Amino acid sequence: MKQIAYDEMFQNELSHAWYKGTRNLMITILKPHLKENSKILDAGCGTGGTIIFLKNHGLKNVKGIDSSQYALNYAKKRKIRNLKLASVSRIPYKGNSFDAVICLDVLYHQGVDPKKTLKEFNRILKKGGTLYLQVPAYNWLKSSHDISIETKHRFTASEVRELIESAHFKIIKLTYFNTLLFIPQMLKRILDKYKDKKDESDVSRLPTLLNDTFLRILRIESKIVSFMNFPFGLSIICISRK
Repeated sequence: MKQIAYDEMFQNELSHAWYKGTRNLMITILKPHLKENSKILDAGCGTGGTIIFLKNHGLKNVKGIDSSQYALNYAKKRKIRNLKLASVSRIPYKGNSFDAVICLDVLYHQGVDPKKTLKEFNRILKKGGTLYLQVPAYNWLKSSHDISIETKHRFTASEVRELIESAHFKIIKLTYFNTLLFIPQMLKRILDKYKDKKDESDVSRLPTLLNDTFLRILRIESKIVSFMNFPFGLSIICISRK
């Protein structure tokens, strides 16, 4: 990602509705599959917000890797330890090392090979280990935001299913997410294609009222998706087991 995207991530990821909403969904779906002492890898940890979130929810044994030293420097400012500079397609840990791998919005980046990355996740996970994956949906939704974060490819659910199963994982749940906001966000993305906003991401600071409204909507979705799958949305989440 461009440095400006990491700057915005560090400044906003602990308060922005998108980050708080998607992490709330993650912990709702993931925590029943984990124990308090589960060893977790945040693969593509960025500026460290997800690691802080997990620790605040009682999951203390978390390590992080990222291919950007710039991002890791920000994570260190949060006093996070157990960080390594590494690619998700070449992880510097032995096989069968982790109970869970979390990979949030990483597979779609330029320079990331999804097939190699999933093979690495399979290698480092223990038998029965859990993989939680989140990726953006629909390649036709590329916009100025994707330029800022250096997107290579946005996925469909069927593409994610094929990747996961070809890496010998058993899918527990696969669904779209961020569905209630799909129409306004879709229109915004289409309009952004015609604006000169090449260095602006969608996670810049929002007005408080708008941010709170988005967060309420995402929390409602988190409750709904616990017992059903959405047929479309701006993101895709998948939880699977080795």
